[in-house]
Amino acid sequence: MLTQKLILSYYTKILLQLVQIAASVVVARIAGPTVLGTVAFGLAYVGMFQFFSDLGLGFAHIKLVSEGRDLGKCISTYTRLKTITIGLYFIITLSFFLSQEYIFNIQFESVTHQYVILIFLIMVTIQSFFTIPNHTFVGKTEQAKQDIPQIIKSLVLHISRVIVVLLGFRALTLAFCNLISTMLIIPLIWYLFKDYPFGQFDKQLAKDYIKIALPMMFLSISTVLTNTLDKVMLQFFSSSEQVGYYTAGYKIGGFILLIANGVGMLFFPLFSGAFSKGNYDFIKDKIEKFERFSLIFIMPAVVLLAIFSDSIVLLLLGEKYIPAINILSIISVAMFIMVLNVPYGNVITGMGYFKLAAMINIINLVLFTLTLLFFTNPKLLGLKATGAALSIFVSNLFLGIVSRFYAKKKLNILNITKHFKFIIFGTINFLVFFLSYNYFKEIWGIPFRIAFPVVYFVLTYLTYILLRYINKDDWKMLCSLVDIKSMKKYVGSEIYKNKINW
Repeated sequence: MLTQKLILSYYTKILLQLVQIAASVVVARIAGPTVLGTVAFGLAYVGMFQFFSDLGLGFAHIKLVSEGRDLGKCISTYTRLKTITIGLYFIITLSFFLSQEYIFNIQFESVTHQYVILIFLIMVTIQSFFTIPNHTFVGKTEQAKQDIPQIIKSLVLHISRVIVVLLGFRALTLAFCNLISTMLIIPLIWYLFKDYPFGQFDKQLAKDYIKIALPMMFLSISTVLTNTLDKVMLQFFSSSEQVGYYTAGYKIGGFILLIANGVGMLFFPLFSGAFSKGNYDFIKDKIEKFERFSLIFIMPAVVLLAIFSDSIVLLLLGEKYIPAINILSIISVAMFIMVLNVPYGNVITGMGYFKLAAMINIINLVLFTLTLLFFTNPKLLGLKATGAALSIFVSNLFLGIVSRFYAKKKLNILNITKHFKFIIFGTINFLVFFLSYNYFKEIWGIPFRIAFPVVYFVLTYLTYILLRYINKDDWKMLCSLVDIKSMKKYVGSEIYKNKINW
């Protein structure tokens, strides 16, 4: 079933991103970059403090559940600890917001920004409770139960976003769409989680949670801040318009990030369980297969996004979003670097080296913050939205190199250079097609732009075949993506079974 779990994760993330891109295109075109930036800033602002709602407990819950601890005790203990941290998050975020406004007199760009922040604070607080069942599903590697609520929420959210902007509403109503879509999936999550056991609070188990969570707390802090500081700092250094450009480029190129998150959530409990059993060959095999698949079938699409970004932005968003072109190119490559290195980060955490993982991510956060200041601050380089994208690229590159180094050091059987030839090929492929595209598009114009994606994929895969970089097993893996029968059987085994045996 592992293949179906991975494929379902791919399906879900790609579907969600396609829906999001389609809705974002409509919203961006009608509402404009300022409205888009206002909503993105509000969500990032409250998200900046979201690590208080977790403090590493989520990682601890996934690890303990994946190791086979008493599920009822785990759920009850985690629920009580999580309720405390969620309350802490709400109080701290609201206090910071009020202090900024009424004590330090740091003004927001508009009153709308303030209301948007308050709406998102309520939404994120509610969503934080969803992590209790969701992290349990992750620990049990039940991918369908993770993905189905996301799909429904995303469909409701993005359909409603399109409707409200077509009716002439703006940022405040868009924020309400997020809140309403979150509340609508509460019954579904309750249905999926209602048959799970809920035992007694266990003091010793709580100590185990805290012991694991303490080093992972720093990992949680660095991850949350890395995902939110870019938009918050960009807002205060420039404007909502720049945040809008950045968000528009990020939405299109960031679909790869959703794949990375989905794969990471699946690999962490798998690797944790495998390490507890000493099954190192299993881990090595899964990493190599995932990496090979990503380099053969995902990398060409990423290269196309990076090269073809001007045509994509102009077609989808229009000329007023020209500043988003460079952002799309940079973010696409940066997110793919993250995808490739997710399994190596999971090796470190799966083996229990939480302090090492925390140290790596804290250093990365410092690097990210410094590069963000350097690239976006108007008193320094002042690259605005493009500078924020460059900071993401530098951060992901650093994290990838360091994660691979330590994963190899801790698990020597890993071969971190096995697929390096694909990286070289991808780099050369990018340079050749980038130069060709930018030269011939000026000569042959629109007909060339239309034909370019087809020509690019045909020539790329012909080269793969001629170099014997691709084989029958790779094509079988690709074909398994459309094995609807196996996928239906897997989803049914999770969602429609009448009894859960623990």
